[in-house]
Amino acid sequence: MPIAQFPFEGPFPTLTKIRSESGVYAVVCEFVDKFYLLDVGRSEDVKNEIANHERRSCWERFKKGKIRYAVLYTDLFPNLTDGQIVKNVRSTYKGIPCGVEI
Repeated sequence: MPIAQFPFEGPFPTLTKIRSESGVYAVVCEFVDKFYLLDVGRSEDVKNEIANHERRSCWERFKKGKIRYAVLYTDLFPNLTDGQIVKNVRSTYKGIPCGVEI
């Protein structure tokens, strides 16, 4: 799933295919065959971060359909930091309802 210009893996309906590695995660909702970005962030362990995220209530509040997860393992982009990727995604998609600008 491309998000901004980055090739995220997913979106996945559960965390089973997501690895406990460093990267950037995107939380999306699927509604009428379209995806809407709810949140984007970074973590040293994306699987654990998503599973225990403090903004889950925000995701639930703004979802239009089923929540899905997409991941970009940042070892694929050694010249960019996780923060740069998150900032790029947030600047590309204005109005992401959950989370804050980095």
